[in-house]
Amino acid sequence: MKLRQIGGSGCGNGPCPAVYETENGTIVVQGFDVDGDKAGLNLPPGESAVEIPRYILERAFNQ
Repeated sequence: MKLRQIGGSGCGNGPCPAVYETENGTIVVQGFDVDGDKAGLNLPPGESAVEIPRYILERAFNQ
């Protein structure tokens, strides 16, 4: 899968939350793991939840 970063970055000390567009036109989000049970989410097998700062999505989709 080929990814093109469309939002995020900017921190100078390692991997940061980010938003990517795939070659298939889908979106991949890199963020901090969220415990689905503690958050009250009912995540099916194969799915996960991540948390990212709001500004990263705003920058990604207001280009």
